[in-house]
Amino acid sequence: MKIKKIKILKNKVVVTFDNEKLELDKEVYPNFYLYEGKDIDKKEYNKIKEFNNVSSYLKYAMKIRSKAIYTEYQIREKLYNKEASKVEVDKVISIMKGYDLIDDKAFIEDYVEYCNSLNYGKNKIINKLKDKGIFDDKLSKINFPINVERKKAKALLPKLEKKYDKYSYSLKKQHIYNGLISNGFDKDIALEMTNTLKEPLNNKEELKKLEKDYEKACIRLSRKNQKKELKQKIMQSLLQKGYKMNDVISVLERKMK
Repeated sequence: MKIKKIKILKNKVVVTFDNEKLELDKEVYPNFYLYEGKDIDKKEYNKIKEFNNVSSYLKYAMKIRSKAIYTEYQIREKLYNKEASKVEVDKVISIMKGYDLIDDKAFIEDYVEYCNSLNYGKNKIINKLKDKGIFDDKLSKINFPINVERKKAKALLPKLEKKYDKYSYSLKKQHIYNGLISNGFDKDIALEMTNTLKEPLNNKEELKKLEKDYEKACIRLSRKNQKKELKQKIMQSLLQKGYKMNDVISVLERKMK
């Protein structure tokens, strides 16, 4: 292949051969001794082209890395989306690792610390790391001390109690348990924390919630049910909300004479 023309532009160099053109990054061009009239074989041509591609992909990877921290998997996926080959991706990753721009171990440590500050349980943290391309061999090495898990779960309790305060004690307890599970805590931690919740000493608040739910059930169910069926439906609805049988019967007797 003979170089017919070399045109140096602002951001690139265009090398023209007999039947095609090769656009090189301006920083790549000085790495090769190229001049008009030079003959190069296919091997050298492919080497220049690969070097140029790697340079381009490296620039892209460095640009996105400057804006956020990514795992090796995430960088690879972004490069593959740019149609980079595996060889090219491997070279970019190798270069970035050489400059400590990709370090999954450090990423995991920082991310776990960040998630701990948000009081996420270990299961939620592990799932988030999986989404970021951290695989089981590295996940299995992460330490989640039981005392730290307890501390985080305990810190979440006031927020969850406030969120579900409108429910009956029984249903509130169930919602808090589910809330802890969805925040990534193991079942034994969630159960341990919900068992620390104290039953209301003053039953007036519980009865106030019961009467409020009774009124809502009446409005919702009275349109579809006769009086006899209505009483049964309301009782079923209130029991499902976790209220005690005696309290439900008492309210029904007072309200549905």
